[in-house]
Amino acid sequence: MTTHHETTGTIVVVGSMNSDLTVHTSRLPAPGETVIGEGISRRPGGKGSNQAVAAALLGASVHLIASVGDDDDGTYLKNAATDSGVRTDLISIEPGCGTGTALIVVDDSAENVIVVSPGANAHLRPGLVQESLSSLGGVAVLCLSLEVPLETVGIAARNAADLGATVLLNLSPFTTEAISVLPMIDVVVLNELEVLAAVGMHEVPRERPWELIGALLGETGAKNAVVTRGAEGAIVLEDLQAWPIQPVFVDATRVIPVDTTGCGDAFAGALAVELAKGSALASAARFAVTVAAYAATGHGAQNSYPNRAQLQDWNSQLQV
Repeated sequence: MTTHHETTGTIVVVGSMNSDLTVHTSRLPAPGETVIGEGISRRPGGKGSNQAVAAALLGASVHLIASVGDDDDGTYLKNAATDSGVRTDLISIEPGCGTGTALIVVDDSAENVIVVSPGANAHLRPGLVQESLSSLGGVAVLCLSLEVPLETVGIAARNAADLGATVLLNLSPFTTEAISVLPMIDVVVLNELEVLAAVGMHEVPRERPWELIGALLGETGAKNAVVTRGAEGAIVLEDLQAWPIQPVFVDATRVIPVDTTGCGDAFAGALAVELAKGSALASAARFAVTVAAYAATGHGAQNSYPNRAQLQDWNSQLQV
């Protein structure tokens, strides 16, 4: 895959902003079961905001197009994004509407379950996004995810392609309807569960699994994909319209995870940073795997993301 820009350019994220309310438990509850948790924290989150912050902390120039409510949470989230270096002038305030909220439970093994109430994210309208994108001029990479209306995602992708931007979609939270936008996407990022759902399988096949999954993804119109596999690293599947597909396996950085909330968003933001520089997809994925591993060692989403200096220090300690 070739990216359109050889120099570091602007990254635009169109997506959600949520106030994350997190509680820790020894294990996740079964349906109908009550478990005792400890502590509750409010932190900035939402896939769009997380991706934007991850990219900005790594030194990229990032605009966030999003919608918040006219409440304290909206102000809190906007300020948090600004403090991390994200340009927030294209965040709209939705009158009479609450800001998006995510309820997160994290257990002792760092696994989580998340329920999102979209609030103002559901009001991020296609016309508004189209207007915002046309005001920006040159865009190197556009980052998208599915916590905002699918119609808005589709319009953003169409407009970004006209701007010559590389379009990156994190296919999460997964819906079958979202498969319809894949022909407009340059790189789709998805985890193992999402990729199986996208190709209509229940488990990874035994024989030539990733060649087969890649070919089936290609049939949806997808061009290139990165499958994130947590502690197993990632798999890069390029040129999905061509056969045979040559999967590239990217090893994980070995860490003891504390909280995996937002690691996928850290991955997507870091991937965008490298693609905006003109890096090849496999090398961008290697960098993104390291950033996601760093994020897994801290609590929360944005709070756990590194800047360049922190990442370099951490990397050099790992080499010792």
